[in-house]
Amino acid sequence: MNTFLFSNFLKPMLIVSLSMILVQFSIGISQAKPTLDTPTTQSLSELEAFIGEFSRKKNIPGVAVAVASKGKLLYFNAYGMANVELSVPVSDKTVFEIGSISKQFVSAATMLLVEQDKLKVSDPIHLYLPFLPSEWLGVTVHQLLTHTSGIPDYEEIASYDIYRLRVTPEDIIKIAQSRPMDFEPGTGWYYSNTGYYLLSMIVEKIEGLPLAKVLEKRIFAPLKMTQTRMADPEAIIAHRASGYWVNKTNDLINRNPTETSSTLGAGGLLSSVTDLAKWDKALSDDSVLSSQSKEQMWSEVLVPRGKNPHYGYGWELEDFEGLPATFHYGQVAGFNTEFVRLTEQGIAIIVFTNRYRVNVEPITKKVLYTFIQGLKSVDKD
Repeated sequence: MNTFLFSNFLKPMLIVSLSMILVQFSIGISQAKPTLDTPTTQSLSELEAFIGEFSRKKNIPGVAVAVASKGKLLYFNAYGMANVELSVPVSDKTVFEIGSISKQFVSAATMLLVEQDKLKVSDPIHLYLPFLPSEWLGVTVHQLLTHTSGIPDYEEIASYDIYRLRVTPEDIIKIAQSRPMDFEPGTGWYYSNTGYYLLSMIVEKIEGLPLAKVLEKRIFAPLKMTQTRMADPEAIIAHRASGYWVNKTNDLINRNPTETSSTLGAGGLLSSVTDLAKWDKALSDDSVLSSQSKEQMWSEVLVPRGKNPHYGYGWELEDFEGLPATFHYGQVAGFNTEFVRLTEQGIAIIVFTNRYRVNVEPITKKVLYTFIQGLKSVDKD
């Protein structure tokens, strides 16, 4: 394990009126926002023991866990192996495939085009991709961003094995078209990787560049995110973690890396904890996106039928353990990840694992309760 911790945190003071001290004290305690705190040595030991035991029980080869604020890692810990066969340990430089966390970068690239008046989210997608099936007429960019298009999810139809294959956009479209529309555009919500594949194609069409080059030029290079890129299996990528799964007898087995052509921005990126900390900082200021764009990106979409999906443009917006948050999970090939931004506390929790089909949320929650003071007083109902 490799641990470091920075602990210059300021604790807010609760000011009460002397004339109403009893009433105000009780109200103040119940309404006080949980705050970032410096964990004790014991609580950190308990966290590390929990993650170590969880990894052992779930047969997870390697884990990277970080807490970040304003671009800095407040806490980092590495467990196990980035590559089991070569005995390469996980470090803060290890890059993991991040699956659907990739969607927020496609969303950001889309909003940058909106800011330049090169695209409107109300535009029909056939304006940019006129060759798409006629059944999809009427679908807008906004609906792709929010999973309200009704276009079927090609991953659900073809399974995760599609990510092992070299395919063309025509192949992806054909797979998605093989099933009728899930619902009339804008009338429901259903998670669809096809939407973000098509968004990637729209961004490429407008910019005249492959998605990898667009994201590098518009986001990664300006933010010095030097370890974030498409997870091309043929590329030589320093510190790349290998992905794993388990067989029917729970023995660890290798998983093929994700083929870039099979996912594009729906789930095709890899990154490091350091780079996601830089991304978190950029989301906290206006260095990449305007405040207006971020407000639009983090506005919950409403649908006329069904439950509120708590989803914006590539972000889940539901409270996390009772705290306002923007977050997303990622699962692809041999990896499972989570990126949670706690908006009131100004911190991000990053969890990377190199094992397919394992729920990493217990780790995220354990980190949360270790670093947030007063969380137990939050009403979770």
